[in-house]
Amino acid sequence: MTLDNLQSLPKTIGIDAQRVVVLDVLRNKRNLSDYTGKPVDHGSLASCMSEAERLLEDTSTWLALHHPQLMPL
Repeated sequence: MTLDNLQSLPKTIGIDAQRVVVLDVLRNKRNLSDYTGKPVDHGSLASCMSEAERLLEDTSTWLALHHPQLMPL
């Protein structure tokens, strides 16, 4: 996910702007790991997993409310 994608989330699915900041920090840590080979710390990994689950849940809820035809049966 790019920064532009992240920054659109408050306007598209209505997530809090502070969560975008958290997601961007986690994205930057992942990118740094990709470029340097240095592993991401366990706390950041746990936070990333938790935030990813919340984002999936929020996106699914938004889709169900605004575009139910796109939801799996």
